[in-house]
Amino acid sequence: MTREELLSLINQASNEGWKELDLSGKGLTELPPEIGKLTQLETLILGTWAKEKKGSLGIKGYEVIGHRLVRLIVGNRLSTFIESL
Repeated sequence: MTREELLSLINQASNEGWKELDLSGKGLTELPPEIGKLTQLETLILGTWAKEKKGSLGIKGYEVIGHRLVRLIVGNRLSTFIESL
């Protein structure tokens, strides 16, 4: 998914008041700051939780992204989170 396609999808979700947005399998390497426009969003799907796989610290189902311990999600190429998430 290109940046332009992602921004278009974010705008559509914002305008239509989507409660859920599934971005898994889109090949994303980052989330743009515009994702913050989705204040009504209740669920942001970025992949599938790999609860049986060990993350970067060897903890099953979790990895470190930025300075946070988060669920190990597969099906995307994200390596960082923006601080406002």
